[in-house]
Amino acid sequence: MPISQAIFEIIPIGEENAVSGRLLWKQLGMWSAPSIKAKLNEMAAAGLIERKRIVRGPLFQVACLKPG
Repeated sequence: MPISQAIFEIIPIGEENAVSGRLLWKQLGMWSAPSIKAKLNEMAAAGLIERKRIVRGPLFQVACLKPG
């Protein structure tokens, strides 16, 4: 399974549910923490997810998914 597909399956939707890249890495149990964070940054740059920065560190949330 591609890393981006695995992330989309577990990433929460909505700002109030945003989680850190490290937590997503722990939930996936695959790949390395830096590779997950790099993919999240790529997905945010592409507009697939929205990156939310808070005082504790960066969190990620789904902004929108393409239908289908």
